[in-house]
Amino acid sequence: MMREGLLKENIDGEALMWAHNRIVARPEQRKILMVISDGAPVDDSTLSVNTGNYLEKHLRKVIEEIEERSSVELTAIGIGHDVTRYYRKAVTIVDAEQLGGAMTEQLISLFAEESAHLAHRGGHHRVAPQRREHVAA
Repeated sequence: MMREGLLKENIDGEALMWAHNRIVARPEQRKILMVISDGAPVDDSTLSVNTGNYLEKHLRKVIEEIEERSSVELTAIGIGHDVTRYYRKAVTIVDAEQLGGAMTEQLISLFAEESAHLAHRGGHHRVAPQRREHVAA
């Protein structure tokens, strides 16, 4: 069994860097990274030898790096925790039952922004032809 309190240890900045590095390596043209968080970063071992806001400062630095310099689109959902103080594109929900709807709304928002941006530029969004497989009966 897992030791009590294990899930309370969260090094969010490090986890976000890991996820970002993995998604950047993927071949897809558009990359979206959605963070789902239930609180601020906490790790007793890290905090025992650093300042109290060390992990929060690290998280903010990682977020800024992604939001300012990466092609990855970053969005976040806080469950019972206000993540809008960290992320530019974020919402907060009260409990996990709202998660499915919040995820859908965040994705719709990202796609609406892209459509508006393309319309403003006068560009057309090309959709790759769908691959169809035929099965002989």
